[in-house]
Amino acid sequence: MKMQNIEMLRLQLNNLVTQARYDIYTLSSTNDLSMQNQILQRLWDSISSIHFLSELLANQAMNCTQQTLQPYTNHQQISSGSASSNPMNPQSTSRMFTLEELSKYDGKNGMPAYVAVNGIVYDVTNNKAWAAATHFGLLAGKDLTKEFSSCHAGQQSILATLPVVGRLRQ
Repeated sequence: MKMQNIEMLRLQLNNLVTQARYDIYTLSSTNDLSMQNQILQRLWDSISSIHFLSELLANQAMNCTQQTLQPYTNHQQISSGSASSNPMNPQSTSRMFTLEELSKYDGKNGMPAYVAVNGIVYDVTNNKAWAAATHFGLLAGKDLTKEFSSCHAGQQSILATLPVVGRLRQ
């Protein structure tokens, strides 16, 4: 099942890259301002989707790696007592947040504004929809998974426009 998901994500990425290349070529050969604006919007959407899909692939790879490394990690803990010293540990390359840590990133007192949705922590500091670290009464520094699904269900492209800064520890 996971390999089918990974293959499907890979195919979607390839299609988006092909579309982006075509759009760049078309953009370089047209003087029609209306067409240029449409192409630029489609390029923006493609890049946002590529970013989102790459995060999904990273999550899939991390899950596969954690399952593969589990016996090794247990052995290492027994023999050396230091599983976290493994430089190949995928957790060392991705910042993990607890809810308490996330709450510090509320956009106040010079802190950036972060929110978590479906276990992924996003930076909304420079997002226009999050002026003053709030969005329709919601506050930065929180897990907003339920709120996002109730307002933006099925609109994952919204999240694809936001920089990912880490993952929420469940």
